[in-house]
Amino acid sequence: ISENSSNFGRHMLSKNASISKKPALGSILGQIGKKQKLSTLEKSKLDWNNFKSKEGIEDELKYHNKDGYLERQSFLNSVNEKQFEIERSLRLGSKRK
Repeated sequence: ISENSSNFGRHMLSKNASISKKPALGSILGQIGKKQKLSTLEKSKLDWNNFKSKEGIEDELKYHNKDGYLERQSFLNSVNEKQFEIERSLRLGSKRK
């Protein structure tokens, strides 16, 4: 029994040693040939750009988005600053009198 068990032990050690080498080599080879995964945001951006060029709507979107959100916010901020300056000059003018 001891001879059989020692043979079994050697067989298992050699089997485990060969198994542990294969995944390491396989993982290295797998990393070399693997494509880089895209995030959902990157994939959506690529899909949107492909759709715009396929449908030919890039120029139309640029034209209609000319006065987009950021431009409107910039305009509103400049109007608020102008209004503040007017009110400030009125306050300072009334204090001087």
